[in-house]
Amino acid sequence: MATITRARILETEIVEANKLDERKQPITDKRNSTENRNPYRRRVTWRPPIGDRLKANVDGAFRKESGEGVLAVVIRDKVGNLVAGSTKIVRATSSLSVDSMALRSALILAKNLQLENILFELDSLPLIQAVKVKETVGEIDPILRDIYVLVEGISNSGFTWIHREGNQLAH
Repeated sequence: MATITRARILETEIVEANKLDERKQPITDKRNSTENRNPYRRRVTWRPPIGDRLKANVDGAFRKESGEGVLAVVIRDKVGNLVAGSTKIVRATSSLSVDSMALRSALILAKNLQLENILFELDSLPLIQAVKVKETVGEIDPILRDIYVLVEGISNSGFTWIHREGNQLAH
């Protein structure tokens, strides 16, 4: 329930941000000082999918000390309206395992709701790369096998990486 409430709040923020001009903001981070880079950068925000696609923002968080992870999935249409969402607390061994569980959860949700033509967006580049080339990754191999089977049942699905700041909806 908290994910849906947060998604609605972020949906309102996105609409308001899109109404404003895309203003450039000065960089204040010392690592990206104005001496070394362009003194302005754009704010990374959620972007709607192209055409009649749906977009599923997927994210996981892991706390090594407790061995617990939290995963979130938010599915939206091209206008940004909430279609579905879910959250779950899981036991895990790494952030990669939580991210893979989050992607599997997103695929299960899409399959159960019979959603097609959907883009799954994550901020885990190693996971995206593994899924796209159908490779095995030791610690998450059983989860990847589930993902590969689930993907076959969802027509016109795709996967893309997004910077962490652009995945705030699920984050």
